[in-house]
Amino acid sequence: MLLPALHYNKRKTNYHIHLIFSERKLLPEPDIKIATRSVFYDETGKRVRTKKEITGEDGQIRKGCTVIKKGEIYESHLFTVKDDKFKSEPFLREVKEIYTDLINRHISDPEQQLKVFDKNSVYLPTKKIGKNNPKAAEIEADNTARQEWNRTADMALLSGISEAKILEVKQTEIHEKASQSIKSKGWLPNLFRGIVAKAKDFLQNLIREKDMPPKPTLDIDMAEFRHMRNLMIKVQDKAKEIKNLQDKVLPQLQQQLADTKGFFKGKERKALEVKIKETH
Repeated sequence: MLLPALHYNKRKTNYHIHLIFSERKLLPEPDIKIATRSVFYDETGKRVRTKKEITGEDGQIRKGCTVIKKGEIYESHLFTVKDDKFKSEPFLREVKEIYTDLINRHISDPEQQLKVFDKNSVYLPTKKIGKNNPKAAEIEADNTARQEWNRTADMALLSGISEAKILEVKQTEIHEKASQSIKSKGWLPNLFRGIVAKAKDFLQNLIREKDMPPKPTLDIDMAEFRHMRNLMIKVQDKAKEIKNLQDKVLPQLQQQLADTKGFFKGKERKALEVKIKETH
């Protein structure tokens, strides 16, 4: 029997269902075991063979020990043993899919419909933080690292990187490196978060490379290019000479001509006028 419990968390950020089901079946008749001889249990509930094993130095039964006398009921069962099927991955996935489909029948917008998390997707699953969990801070930090990877995976898909490539990065940069770390050092949350962070950076570099324009190629004959470059250098040199003549030499000649006065300086003025004309 399955009983769904649909509710929010306290912050109303996670609308979810707890599926409650019985792993045992009610027996048609109670399974009652009656002691054919006295049965003895020590303080820990472990069955011992003789009364002496639970008797103190004072000859009395030690506190916490139990004696079931012959003819008394020492064990009673109303249910069968737990059915392992309810803990199996196929059963849990089937139930998730059934209830997801049931919920989606009442959601008209396809974009808002729910999906069962696919462990083979590009994303990393986050963990539930139970009430009063002593490792809450550790799990929250772990979830943050996983969410950052998931957001980067979304960006990668939007930038045009194929799902197959992201899965390859996830496998080589996260799963394989985490497996190697566990084998050599055991499970260390800080190391796993570091592995996820490096994988995220690796994926971000792929996104940046995808966004960069292609490197330009020089599609020209190199001999022609060198010839044109030499001509350009010569033109630039000539331009510098012309600029120097106009900005410095010509003003100086004009000033010299203005300063050359007198009856006997006609030849000198004539020479300056010729230079000024040539400069123009």
